Amino acid sequence: MELEIFEANNGNCPYLDARQWYSYTFKSEKLEPTVYETLLAQGFRRSGKFFYKNNCPGCAECVAIRLVVKDFAMSKSQRRTWNKNQDLTVSWHPVKFDHESYDLYQRYSVQKHGTDTTEKNYWDFLVNSAVETIMMRYYLGHKLIGVGWLDVLPRSLSSVYFAYDLEFSKRRLGVFSVLKEIELAKELKLSYLHLGFWVNDCKAMNYKFQFKPHELLINDIWINPDFAGN
Repeated sequence: MELEIFEANNGNCPYLDARQWYSYTFKSEKLEPTVYETLLAQGFRRSGKFFYKNNCPGCAECVAIRLVVKDFAMSKSQRRTWNKNQDLTVSWHPVKFDHESYDLYQRYSVQKHGTDTTEKNYWDFLVNSAVETIMMRYYLGHKLIGVGWLDVLPRSLSSVYFAYDLEFSKRRLGVFSVLKEIELAKELKLSYLHLGFWVNDCKAMNYKFQFKPHELLINDIWINPDFAGN
């Protein structure tokens, strides 16, 4: 299989101020799951039908992070978050468009990031996919308060995005969603949960580092940072 990869300047860095975001990228209408899993293990990510690997000159702050599912154990803080959200109903199904999820995503984009979106943007980013993708939906009673998008691969899950109702921020739904994704990965007997990038100087990503054991992709090798110096 041949992939035509391009270099792209994507504008301002979404994680760090005063930096530009460059990447290698390609588009595929459909990609074999084994191929994407191989690319994912090399630092690629997916946005809609576009696949990319960051390649910013003079910067290596974006580090791919994945969790080792079978060895995961909740911390005390994560256990409290888990217990706090046991009144939620969580279900999952193949990705599709529905106005309830779109409306939640749109509100989240505006309130959290100050960016408006359109149905087309939503379709291109989260609905159109070149691999098997599911949605996990989080309900409090009849109210949808969170939606996560995940790619399902032969040996792993890859977390694509999570949006939630900011009215319920005290529930730490971002943390809870990762815990539910770990639970699903265990049920499916998968080895890893890919969480995208971890950036040391980006506070919004600090929570990812608290899930252990995890591995970081450093110089194209996955390492456990807790044992890297041993």
